[in-house]
Amino acid sequence: MKILASDPEVTSGPDQMLAQRHLKITHLVLPKGKTIQRHQSLMTVTVVSIKGSIQFHTDDDVTTLTPGKAVVMTPGEFHWLEAPDADGEVIVVHGVLAQ
Repeated sequence: MKILASDPEVTSGPDQMLAQRHLKITHLVLPKGKTIQRHQSLMTVTVVSIKGSIQFHTDDDVTTLTPGKAVVMTPGEFHWLEAPDADGEVIVVHGVLAQ
């Protein structure tokens, strides 16, 4: 078992909590007005909101993530995030799922 904790000093951008070959866990702090540009991952991506509000975009949809809400994307799906109205924080998990 590993216990992970985010860095409370991070007020903007990513805080890498775990980086392994098939698994990455990142605490992402997105201040109001900031955007993470459109990108994709070769792994399955799960984004879990833990604080504030973030708009999560795909090429086909947009949803507002608030605490308790999460999205799961398939590998190769383009996405981007923005915090137009309020600061937001999410946990992002990139992983290769067992089949």
